[in-house]
Amino acid sequence: MANAEGMATGKKAIDVIGIGPEGRLGGLIQFAGLGVLSVVVFVYALSPATIVLTLLPATLIMLITLGQLVLIGDGFPFAPPGGNWTPAVSRVEAGAKMTIIWAAFTAVFLIFMLYIYPGWPMSPLYLWWGAIAFWCTLLYGINWNTWPVKGKMHPWLTMLVGFTVVLVVTSLVWNFLTNLAGTPLANTPMDHKGPLNVSWLTGYIVWAIAWFFILSPVFTTQGWPFTSLGHPGTAIAQTVVAHAIAYICWSGSLALGMSPSFSFGAVASSLIFWALVYGWHLQFWGVTKYTGAARALAAFVVQCVLTAFWIGLLKVVLAPVGDAIAAAKLPADVNILIIYLNLCIFAPALICHNAMWLRWPLTLPNPPGTPPPDVSAP
Repeated sequence: MANAEGMATGKKAIDVIGIGPEGRLGGLIQFAGLGVLSVVVFVYALSPATIVLTLLPATLIMLITLGQLVLIGDGFPFAPPGGNWTPAVSRVEAGAKMTIIWAAFTAVFLIFMLYIYPGWPMSPLYLWWGAIAFWCTLLYGINWNTWPVKGKMHPWLTMLVGFTVVLVVTSLVWNFLTNLAGTPLANTPMDHKGPLNVSWLTGYIVWAIAWFFILSPVFTTQGWPFTSLGHPGTAIAQTVVAHAIAYICWSGSLALGMSPSFSFGAVASSLIFWALVYGWHLQFWGVTKYTGAARALAAFVVQCVLTAFWIGLLKVVLAPVGDAIAAAKLPADVNILIIYLNLCIFAPALICHNAMWLRWPLTLPNPPGTPPPDVSAP
């Protein structure tokens, strides 16, 4: 990893910060360590009922606040690129302060929803509503880069605008487009009886996230083939194409008889997970000698191979807990455990460790999307 702290802070790196190898090898060590920790602590150390009935819905709110702080708020006030971190400041201090802000933001958001408005009990409502808000947060924060306000106002004002956009869009979708048919909450006051069933919409949303991650400026294809369109042209194209392909994948998988939970819970969530890991933590390992379209296509092939291997591995690793869930007759299966681990535990742990803790105590991470698509690198 060359000049990582310069890339993160705009200052020239003089000495290596942290222990262990730099660059991809550092990311691999991080991946292995946090992976074991995620499975042991947040899967096997918890009861199946706690995972399915409490953590799974609650973590959707946690994901929204993480996206607001990291993607839209740029890590302000303590982490780069928007915060005041410099190599002279302890990464532990910056990471701890940002994590406290994240936890407080999440707690306030959850308490508000539980006890003030809409006053929902902890239930699948948080999953369905949260999936919509998470989708909007990622799309607006990554592909749209919080257009048109990013870089034109204070980071927290930008975050306020972004949070408002997310809440408005999510509320409109939830109130006017969703229905709860086929769920225990059908025909209750919470059922808006719109045209889209929440179970179908949730699966579609996960597939949409997978494809706009793949087409995003920093992950799999690094924006190819839309980079010549400028901004927001690129974002518009990515949004339209990603959602069209997502519809084909989701509807097509169901038409072929694939289990819905396997389609979105295992396949789509693993594509999202590996877009993140391969594009940021492993820095397009093995394909950076290519540029442009060649790199984009090669990275997509690698991502698909990693996804297939990962699903097979998690099916084995999570099978005992999946069996326990089935025995307890909880509303989930091993595929829901896969999306829980991928998106609700492991991915946010990696993002937090990179964006807030700057990979402490390992060496500094590079920014996502490194190296740029037009730069050939080892």
